[in-house]
Amino acid sequence: MNLLLATLSGLVLFLANHPVHWWGLTFVGMVPLWFALHAQRSAGRRLWPIGLVAAAANVLPLLLFAGVAPPIVAAAAFVVLQWTGFAMLAGRLLVRGPLLGPLAAAAVVTLAEMLSWYAVPIFGTAQCFARPMSAAPETVAFLAYTGLGGLVFALAATQAAVAVALRERRATPLLGAVAIVAVAGALDAVRLSSPGGGALRVATHGWSRFPTDSGRTLEVYRRSFGATDGGVRLVVTPEAAADVGIEGHWLGPREQAIADLCHAAGMNETFGAIGVFCNRTRDNRIWFIAPGGCLVGEYRKTHLIPWLEDYVAGDGTLATMEVDGVVVGGMICQDDNFTDLGRAYGNAGVQLVVVPTNDWPAIREYHLENAIFRCIENGYAVARAASHGISALIDCRGRVRHRQDHVALAARDEMTGEGMLVDDLPVGDGRPTLYARLGEWPMLALSLLLLATAARRRITAA
Repeated sequence: MNLLLATLSGLVLFLANHPVHWWGLTFVGMVPLWFALHAQRSAGRRLWPIGLVAAAANVLPLLLFAGVAPPIVAAAAFVVLQWTGFAMLAGRLLVRGPLLGPLAAAAVVTLAEMLSWYAVPIFGTAQCFARPMSAAPETVAFLAYTGLGGLVFALAATQAAVAVALRERRATPLLGAVAIVAVAGALDAVRLSSPGGGALRVATHGWSRFPTDSGRTLEVYRRSFGATDGGVRLVVTPEAAADVGIEGHWLGPREQAIADLCHAAGMNETFGAIGVFCNRTRDNRIWFIAPGGCLVGEYRKTHLIPWLEDYVAGDGTLATMEVDGVVVGGMICQDDNFTDLGRAYGNAGVQLVVVPTNDWPAIREYHLENAIFRCIENGYAVARAASHGISALIDCRGRVRHRQDHVALAARDEMTGEGMLVDDLPVGDGRPTLYARLGEWPMLALSLLLLATAARRRITAA
């Protein structure tokens, strides 16, 4: 029975994810798992099979849709190890009191998730079971204070408390769950009531297939700057959309490419954030183009996808430009799966982050979903321009105002899937959030305190 309950948890969390995306199931998906762990521990049986079965039931169906590229398989394997491991410790802690038990067990889950984000840098927070909650940004606005770790803790603790209440037939765990929900709701209300920083008219230009000869490539960029409606101040293009540095390649030598793009920007009095791959230096960049000042900044992609990207990584140096008083920064694709650059831009007072990206179709929904958390945590807007994926304009509270799936668009018209999004995008106020300032330390300290308290209670009881 306990193994069946563990299987149910894994399947429910799979259904909360894409492609089904019944994201509300994230609120209840762990309850059967906690119930099974409590029963297994009370019966004196081994706990690791519960975690193993739950993880397998979750990731095996997911692989059918996400594919079996080496990074995906490696991430799935780590999730199995992660859940098997935390079940062994969290299951032991779950029975140490009607309130302390669920809190300490949730602390283990939180620490296990943080470990996967930093110690195993495959897809960062995109591997988190709580990721589907980005579909309801108003309910997770408190991440501006706690980061994604706060959401992991809240989900794990409330569901563990419900399971303990059902197992032990006590009201105390339920009162604890209500208190956690109340605190999260209060923080949501405070955050959502805070003002933003105005708006900037932004356009993203994305596609699924792209011309690679220099004449047609330049024509696409001229359309990027010229085909938007009146008043657009910033145009964003996908990752590595221009190949520069070698004669005859896409946009040709660097100096010529810069001159051509600056001319296109100047003709339309529009700023640009252009994704380019520089052949001579073998790195992936964003060129920040100003209509009067030409190339005003460059950002190099820092986080590369293991086994798939073997070029030179950037060193995490930020790059910004100012557009009509709005401070704009940039990340590229895989960068937004990690919190280091996201927090750094938040602390730098950036109000809008451009994200050129090049996805592969099977993971495009997961990647977009995860990017939303960087907005919520750090208080800036995101303009995401995609090739082989989903372009999106996301405001400073994590609400997706517009999105365009270029893969689906190409499948319908059997052409390039090319399209543009335009909006007066609400940007951040430039003030760093609490999470941007402190990072994971508050949740790390809370989790360690709960574990120390649970350990002390065990020693005292012994």
